[in-house]
Amino acid sequence: MTLTDFATFSTAVSGLAVTASLIYLALQTHQNAKHTRALIHQGRVAALRDIFLAGTDPNVAAAFIAVPGGTPTPQEVQKLQYRLMYGAMIYGWQDTYSQYRNGLLDEDFFRQMRTGAVQALSSPTSRAVWEFYRVPGTQFAAFMDELVANLSPAEP
Repeated sequence: MTLTDFATFSTAVSGLAVTASLIYLALQTHQNAKHTRALIHQGRVAALRDIFLAGTDPNVAAAFIAVPGGTPTPQEVQKLQYRLMYGAMIYGWQDTYSQYRNGLLDEDFFRQMRTGAVQALSSPTSRAVWEFYRVPGTQFAAFMDELVANLSPAEP
């Protein structure tokens, strides 16, 4: 093998190495973009859940009822607390669903969330709260609606 042959061979190998490196870089960039979107979504959900959970404090719930002109009876405060607590759960489920759909969460975690959602949705009150927070036309709404539709007759 002459020096020219060796140079030609090494140039070809170098070209393949550069191509492989570019493919790897593209995959890493794509994966990083997915993780960044997931972190942004998690931050959004965490902020919403914090606000919802803060609203379950009896004084805060009473203010949320009274300021717009309502009467914060103990029953109304409890209803709002339940709706806010359930809303926080819904946002948690939405985060889990989104992470799973984007391939960032494994089947076991998703199955656990789905089981918990089915148990919670078995209550007519919880289904009414779900309808309050439901955003039609979203993949998450379709997923949750399917869970509701598949409840056994004994569950509602």
